[in-house]
Amino acid sequence: MGKVKVTFFLQNLETGGAERSTVRLANALNMNIFDVSFLLCKRKGPLLQNLSKDIKIVDLKKNHVSLSLFKVIRYFKSEKPDIVVSVLDHVNIISILAGLFCKRKPKIIITERSTFSRVSTYSATKFRNKLISRFLLPYLAKVFYKKADLIVCVSKGVADDIVQIIGNLSTIKVIYNPVIGNNFSEFAEEKIENFNVKIKSLPIIIAVGRLTKAKDYPTLLKAFSLVLKETPANLLIVGEGEERQRIEKLIEELDIMENVVLLGFQKNPIKYMVKSDVFVLSSMLEGFPNVLVEAMACGIPVISTDCQSGPNEIIENGKNGLLVLVSDEKKIAESIIELLKNPELRSKFSEEGKKRAQYFSIDKSVKEFENIFKNMLEK
Repeated sequence: MGKVKVTFFLQNLETGGAERSTVRLANALNMNIFDVSFLLCKRKGPLLQNLSKDIKIVDLKKNHVSLSLFKVIRYFKSEKPDIVVSVLDHVNIISILAGLFCKRKPKIIITERSTFSRVSTYSATKFRNKLISRFLLPYLAKVFYKKADLIVCVSKGVADDIVQIIGNLSTIKVIYNPVIGNNFSEFAEEKIENFNVKIKSLPIIIAVGRLTKAKDYPTLLKAFSLVLKETPANLLIVGEGEERQRIEKLIEELDIMENVVLLGFQKNPIKYMVKSDVFVLSSMLEGFPNVLVEAMACGIPVISTDCQSGPNEIIENGKNGLLVLVSDEKKIAESIIELLKNPELRSKFSEEGKKRAQYFSIDKSVKEFENIFKNMLEK
C-alpha cells in the first residue's frame, strides 16, 4: 500500500494564525506515511518559505476561493487525494461542494477557527458585514457543514458556536492548534538586528497580531497611555493590516509616539517576545490565539481580554495570567502596572505560563490528526 495522500486546501499562505498553524501541522506529519500537498487558490504569502520542501504546492491561480470550484473539482478527480483538510469558512464550503461532484470523493475534514455568531461584527467592510458574514456564511454552513466527514474546531468556544448553527453532531471535534515545537528555542534565541537601545532601556509591553478591527488595538493604545501616566514603558506592536493608518492616527492623538513602535510583519515575532516584560492580547474576538501560547512559552507574563473564544481555555485567571473584560482599557492598564511593579507575580506567571504552554505542543496536535486520518481510512 502506498502513502496516504493528504491535501491541505487554503486561500493562500498569508500571515494569519490559521495559515501558520496549518503549515506547522503539515511540516510535522510523518512523510514516510503521508504524501502531503497544499492546494492554494493563489500561490502567495510569506509563509510559503516556511513550508517543507517535501510538500508539493498546487496553484489554482484564482484571486478568490469562490472562483476556484471547477478547478478544485478537477484536482480532486485527477489527483485523487485520500483526505482533504480545508482551512477557513469560504474554503470549507468550496471543498465540500467539490466533493459532491466526485464519484470517488476524498474524506473531507473542514477546520473552523472563528465564531460565526460574532465574526460579522468585526469584518473589514459593511458589505461583508451585513450580507456575507452575517447571513450567507452561516446559512451555507448550516446547509453544507453536515456533509463534511469531520469538523475540527480550534477551541471549545468555536465548537459551541458551530453547534448553535448546525446542531450537535458527532462529527464535531476539538483539536487545539499546534503551537510549540522542538525548535521553539531556536526562534527565541534568534538575534534581533539593530534593536533600539532606547527601547531596551525601559520595560517593554508587546502585542502581536494582524492590525485588524477584531484585535482592538485602540483599546490597547488607550490603556498604554494610562500606563505612561504611572510608569515609563515602551509598547511594541508586531503585525501588519488594514487598520494601520487608524492606529497611527490614534498614536498621534494620544501623544505617545515616543513610546510606541509599530514593527510591521515579522517572520519571527518570538525573538521580540523574549525581550519583553509583559504580553497583552486586547482582542474582541478570537478562535484560538496562538500568540498567547507563544508568549507563555517565552516566559512572559500575559494579560488577555476574556473574549470569545480561546483565551479562557488557555489562561487560568490569577494562576498563569490575567483575564480582563473586552474593551476595558482601565483594567488592562491596571493589570500592566500591577505586573510591572510586582516581580513576584511576574515570576509566578512566567513559570506557570511555561508549564501551560507545553499542553499546546505540535506533537500533540499532529498525533491527534494522524489518528483521525488513520481511523477515517479504516472506516
